[in-house]
Amino acid sequence: MSDNQDSPGALLDTVRELRGLLLDYIAGGPARAPRYKVLRDGLMADAQVNGHVPALVLEHENLNDLWQFMKYKSASKVERQELIRKQFDDLARSLSGAPAVAARDFEAIPVEKLFKGWYRLSQDTLEPQRLLSTARKIAVQVCSSIVDAHYHSGEIRGGNDDLTQVFGMTKDVLFACSTRNDQQLIVTDVVAGAVALLKSFEGIQERITLPALDEQSRLQLARMGVDAVLSAVMSLLSCWYMLQPSSPQS
Repeated sequence: MSDNQDSPGALLDTVRELRGLLLDYIAGGPARAPRYKVLRDGLMADAQVNGHVPALVLEHENLNDLWQFMKYKSASKVERQELIRKQFDDLARSLSGAPAVAARDFEAIPVEKLFKGWYRLSQDTLEPQRLLSTARKIAVQVCSSIVDAHYHSGEIRGGNDDLTQVFGMTKDVLFACSTRNDQQLIVTDVVAGAVALLKSFEGIQERITLPALDEQSRLQLARMGVDAVLSAVMSLLSCWYMLQPSSPQS
């Protein structure tokens, strides 16, 4: 009999730790194989789980086997994470005694709202570095809203505010949404263009720190960077809406 049997709190901690270990591993984190075995064995031996061990854990004794399954199950990292999250949700809720909660509404930022923010930023008198920083934050918000809307969850993205990472998640979402060949071709073109614009933005962020530039040149360069990064996420956002069966943007 497991030591956790008389301690629901300890069992819940085990479930949460195991879920976190798998989410981290699937996202490219370290393969903590010994810890996975300990957590898996403890979960499967505990009577409180009552046959509700997540199928991914039940069917895969080690992380390598689980990875081989997940690799062919989905090409998208965020889709793999979502599969893990869903398989653990009911068990974690049951152990915590929390009632089932109604699903939250997650919506992508409307195109019109991004246009308004972009226009306001173009009229702003912020110094060059702050212009670029503000544009980056807007880009993160746009990408984050697409990821959250697709998975109806803020947990996949979590508190991630790294533009490169949330940009990559957004690309995964768009490819996951493109179920037809014609859609896949469109997404491929959109993503390629957005990636090029993002690289241009990153290059401008480096160039703007060069000491040889005067303030006016820095400002012009910053505005080019703003247009590049917001053009990139605008194309992703427009593509997201194009792929939705019906999605009012008001």
